[in-house]
Amino acid sequence: MVLLLSDADVGHAISMGDAVGVVEQALRQYASGTDVVLPRISVDVPGNGGAFRVMSAILPNAGFFGLKSLTGYPGRRLAGETYFAILLFSCETGALRAIMAANKLTGIRTGAATGVAAKHLARADSRVVGIFGAGVQGWYQVAALTEVRPVEEVRIFDVDRAKADVFAGRVSAQFGVQASVVSEAREAVEGCDMVVTMTSAKTPVFDGAWLQEGTHLSGAGSNSPAKRELDAVTFRRSKIVVDFRDQVLDEAGDLREAIRSGVIGPEAIHAELAEVIVGTKAGRTDDREITLFKSVGMALEDIATAGFVYQRALASGLGTKIALEEPALVSMGAGAAAL
Repeated sequence: MVLLLSDADVGHAISMGDAVGVVEQALRQYASGTDVVLPRISVDVPGNGGAFRVMSAILPNAGFFGLKSLTGYPGRRLAGETYFAILLFSCETGALRAIMAANKLTGIRTGAATGVAAKHLARADSRVVGIFGAGVQGWYQVAALTEVRPVEEVRIFDVDRAKADVFAGRVSAQFGVQASVVSEAREAVEGCDMVVTMTSAKTPVFDGAWLQEGTHLSGAGSNSPAKRELDAVTFRRSKIVVDFRDQVLDEAGDLREAIRSGVIGPEAIHAELAEVIVGTKAGRTDDREITLFKSVGMALEDIATAGFVYQRALASGLGTKIALEEPALVSMGAGAAAL
């Protein structure tokens, strides 16, 4: 039997606190070298400007492997439709265990990765967050940061003021912090202990010269060569930690531009986050450092989170069990496998 899980089921099965722990543990295991993470495959859908991506990972210690498929159709997504989906398989038998909607799961694991990075790179007394982007993904970023640091204030900058006002109200009500919309980008950087960019911008959203000593920055929106949230000054001034080195160098438009311009070289990447977690590379070494977590997302986070959701869903009775194979076909044995 295969468990079919909706976005609502996923939301009931895992909290942000759960997700931070799951992603951190998955990265710890990844550092041991037992897990396999395949680079993301991305192709354009001919003739209509859409994009199709597939990302996959094998996590023997967790007992699962699987893949996530996602589609990018800018400006054409419809409410109620599924654009992200995960197939989860058992490492023990190779059998399909779950099919789950992954819109919500992607947001949760993306936020959780930012939270794990802040736990290891941000100053312990970080209380003020500046965030660029008042969308759904921005919400998960704030949710994760409030899990790992004593956040008291969130400053929000977005080109859509009305959307930012709604976002601020939700943040204040949900997390019990002071949340306000700022009119100038500079106000979401200066005086902030942590800064997050979660936009689809094609040009930098702030001047890296505004970053103050001791700031921790998370750049999570620029996940394709055409996007560029952060400027070269930001990269030059920061200790750079990434999620998946090869994929970041291939996909992160802002980092690629900083390298192309000669401001930094690939060797400026200090570490992968997994290396910092297990201590093979240093994280923050003093309160004056500017640290930067540059992420584009990795399948390890998706499959680890999906495995947790599957197990929690089974225990809680969430989802719908479905049979995809007819019993007669299953019993055909080795001959059927050879077809």
